Amino acid sequence: MSVRERKKRQLAEREQSFLDQAWAMIQADGVLNLQMARLASACEYSVGTLYQHFSSKEDLLVALATRSVGERLELYQRASQWQAPSRHRMLAILLADVLIAQKAPEYFRLAQYVSTHTIWMAASGPRREAALEASQPLGAAVENIVKDAVQSGDVRLYGLSARELSAGLWAMCEGMHSLVSAAGLLEAHSVPRPFQLLMASANAWLNGQQWRPEVALDDVAQQNAVLLQIMDEVFVDFPKTACPVVALKDSD
Repeated sequence: MSVRERKKRQLAEREQSFLDQAWAMIQADGVLNLQMARLASACEYSVGTLYQHFSSKEDLLVALATRSVGERLELYQRASQWQAPSRHRMLAILLADVLIAQKAPEYFRLAQYVSTHTIWMAASGPRREAALEASQPLGAAVENIVKDAVQSGDVRLYGLSARELSAGLWAMCEGMHSLVSAAGLLEAHSVPRPFQLLMASANAWLNGQQWRPEVALDDVAQQNAVLLQIMDEVFVDFPKTACPVVALKDSD
């Protein structure tokens, strides 16, 4: 290994140690309480060394969120590759985000936080580009479902691209998670079951797109049966009790 390669590896390892410690501090104290000076001290480096890796706190947060995409992507790929009707696979994508939000709420909140205009624009250009590149497989997983749906005649694009068509569900999902993260907001407006509402709204949207097989919006049993099937066949490693959108049977 050349000197240049060894130095490059050492820099990468040091950057990962900064990110590991930052994540531990965020889990303990919250993202707003993360301080660069404290982080550098905890890693036994100078603040100047830390800023050699990250141009700002916002730059570090974007890097941390980018590194955390992997688990979300793994669930998206499960949903995309599932041998089931395309409509069910789209619902599985939404359910994947609900499960991640329940399992790793700190990560999900961080992903939301860094996507705000203030944080995102304060990060360096290369860091934003790396984040966008890391998120491309998420979009590709959803796009593949839409393309399969069009090919099988489940839905029509009506002049839209596959990603444009799926953007409606994306916006709905992101919006609901943002409302959930604002503690007390939905309760104040008498919306006690946001993720069940998300799935009901998703089915209404899919019906509006004439995405087959359409479901009766008042048939809660049928909608829950699909969600239970997703849990049993796609996300079997998650306990059903961890999923707030699934109505469990008495025997479960």
